[in-house]
Amino acid sequence: MVCIGNHERDFPDSKSWFTGTDSGGECGIPYEKRFAMPRPSLDEPWFGFSYGNIHFVLMSTEHNWEKGSAQYDFLVQELASVNRTETPWLIFGGHRPMYIDSSEGGENLVAFLLQHDIESLLREHSVDVGLWAHHHSYQRTCPLYQRKCTPNGTTHVVIGMSGQSLETELRKIPPNYFVKLDDEHYGYSRIEANATHLEFWYIWNDDNKPHDYFVLTK
Repeated sequence: MVCIGNHERDFPDSKSWFTGTDSGGECGIPYEKRFAMPRPSLDEPWFGFSYGNIHFVLMSTEHNWEKGSAQYDFLVQELASVNRTETPWLIFGGHRPMYIDSSEGGENLVAFLLQHDIESLLREHSVDVGLWAHHHSYQRTCPLYQRKCTPNGTTHVVIGMSGQSLETELRKIPPNYFVKLDDEHYGYSRIEANATHLEFWYIWNDDNKPHDYFVLTK
């Protein structure tokens, strides 16, 4: 399953939420032709699906997500429809991160807006994990809500370290809710879950060994 990002969608006067030229004029068309995700309709690349005992809800950070938008209404309905008996684990994701350690102002502004508009939905529906990308690094928070660690919060993980050149503009003093930051290694993540435990590994390409791990329990 593929979640759309700025390099697939953003272009001026194309109805993308951001007006940069990152898509090179593709405007999401190759993405939609190549990857037939279960979206509501064309140029509405937000969707939900279940895999095993996990339900995933993926948003587009490149489209309007404010209250009253088509995407926001979809997210409200999709999150409310999840059967936590059949899929006890709920993972929410998008391209641009809701929580990020970065000295780049634009990334922090987007994170603030996502927290303002979307984070309450994650809290209301007890989302377990937030998966994000965009920043080319690995970052993990404590379970948190409104920038404070809390046992019933969402653990946010940035998994942008898989291939493109790494980004190293982390803050000299990171926010205290980050428990793992790595902008020096490429890698990938792995998730395993049963009815009571969800395990997450961050594995380096260098040695194929885990260098971060956490487990959530119910």
